[in-house]
Amino acid sequence: MLRLFIEVLCLVTGLQEVFQKHSFVGCVSRKHSLIQHDTKLYLLNSFLLSKELFYQILLFDFGNLGVMKLSTEVPIYRLAMLALDCSESGWSETDGPKEELAKYIVDFLETQSEMLLDYFSLHIKNGKLYSLPLILDNYVPAMEGLPMYILRLATEVEWDSEKECFKSFCRETADFYAMKPDSLPDESEEQLQIAADSMEINSSQLSDAETVATRRQSWKWTTEHVLYPAFRSTLLSPKRFADNMSILQIANLPDLYKVFERC
Repeated sequence: MLRLFIEVLCLVTGLQEVFQKHSFVGCVSRKHSLIQHDTKLYLLNSFLLSKELFYQILLFDFGNLGVMKLSTEVPIYRLAMLALDCSESGWSETDGPKEELAKYIVDFLETQSEMLLDYFSLHIKNGKLYSLPLILDNYVPAMEGLPMYILRLATEVEWDSEKECFKSFCRETADFYAMKPDSLPDESEEQLQIAADSMEINSSQLSDAETVATRRQSWKWTTEHVLYPAFRSTLLSPKRFADNMSILQIANLPDLYKVFERC
């Protein structure tokens, strides 16, 4: 039903041809890139588009996702404690001791582990994280965000309703995987170490596993050669893209030529 809803939404927009037949021009920043379609130049929000791309792939490849195996399993308790130490978690003393909350997160996600592995290739066993879904070939999410992702899986996913569970899980996962505009502002040394350990992906699953430093230097390559080809071949563009500034026409080349002729 969720997949059908996406397909119906995309029938009412004229943006699909722009995505399918565009030419990549270049990166403006981590958040924005330029493409050309026909004689028009567009500014695209790579963060919002990548988030929608990953959401759609999770829905359409439901139960058939690849596996991104971590070279070193990571304790869920450690991830939960790191997340609770971040201001983004919103933790306060009225929520109770962090240690108790972290233990609850470990126990709760363990109860969902079979479903997470079968449907989304997210492997949790004996309180440790062993793998993440391989959503897009040659793409590794920013692993600094892994602690907050684990926390939000336990607290923000609607586990009591099947439809809402899949929808909210896919949204949280897509947000974690999306090309972030900047590095996370309050990443700790321990978060960076987890990122470095986790990104040593099994070579049989991902040929170009990157260290954190390499990833930060290669975001332009990833944007041009991984994300935008996927936008072209896979992304269905909902109508809201035209309303939320995900795609913005900034120039029409014939009009620019006229301006130059007058100069």
